[in-house]
Amino acid sequence: MSMIIEGYYCFGSFGEVQDLVAVMKNEALPPVAHEADLSALSDYFSSRTLRQCDRFSRLALLGASRALERAALSSADLRGCGIVLASGYGSAMPTIDFLNSLLDFGEDMASPLAFSLSVHNIPAAVVAKSLEIVGPCATVCQFDSTVASGLLLAQDWLAEGRVERILFGAVDENTAVLEAVTAQLRHEREETGCFACRRDLPLGEGAAFFVLTKESAAGVGRIESVSLTYAPEGFAATTLGEDLCLTSGAIPRLAGDVATIDGNRAFGNVPIGQAFNCASALHLMREGEGKRALCLNYGSGIQSAVLVAEVDL
Repeated sequence: MSMIIEGYYCFGSFGEVQDLVAVMKNEALPPVAHEADLSALSDYFSSRTLRQCDRFSRLALLGASRALERAALSSADLRGCGIVLASGYGSAMPTIDFLNSLLDFGEDMASPLAFSLSVHNIPAAVVAKSLEIVGPCATVCQFDSTVASGLLLAQDWLAEGRVERILFGAVDENTAVLEAVTAQLRHEREETGCFACRRDLPLGEGAAFFVLTKESAAGVGRIESVSLTYAPEGFAATTLGEDLCLTSGAIPRLAGDVATIDGNRAFGNVPIGQAFNCASALHLMREGEGKRALCLNYGSGIQSAVLVAEVDL
């Protein structure tokens, strides 16, 4: 079942989607930026609301608010809406902060705020509460395959009639702990071929949100197919949709009717990169560059592809 995209927004350490596409077209590495700009959050929420959120939740709030704004949806339109949030690492820092407080001060004096924020579904719940969305809410965390897994869950909810509309988001945050662990793992995994295409890239962060529904006259694109396959040897050839062949070595441009999109070099090493690829494909299509694009992922023994297309095919 295809899903119509009513609106979307993408931002990260690279800037916004137009900055990401510019880097992909020029085939040049962007300047290293460790954090995404969250200053625009003050346009949507009070400082009191933001003080209650960790940084991961703030990334999600900005992405969700901008996606709904671009879809031109009011609060009344969100009554039948659900939330699916996908993340590779999840909101790791509150969990680490809670464990540190537990070790430092014991069970009686461990931080209650860090504990509450460490609950896995809290960022999605923060988005739901802040935007007054009362439908079902779920968080998917499956590392490199998390975007495709989350989209498959969204597809199931729409097919079942559980919701009329889904706010789907992919969020990952860069942290000092993650950078230290990644640096340690890079050398250990160099000989195995795991993450061979990305191991030398700087870590990235950001969020990509899409408003999805089964039918809409005002859609800006659609997700035509989602494929998720076990492939322990890497990204093997497979088929999806109308006999579209997927291989490694994807090119970061849309050319002709179908092209592959893989912009790792532009947004860095981040598990939710597939969502950034989808946003880049939509941006290029709206500029008249191509009609369909395969957004690829091939890590952790799982291969996945999301086929993004124009609405009027």
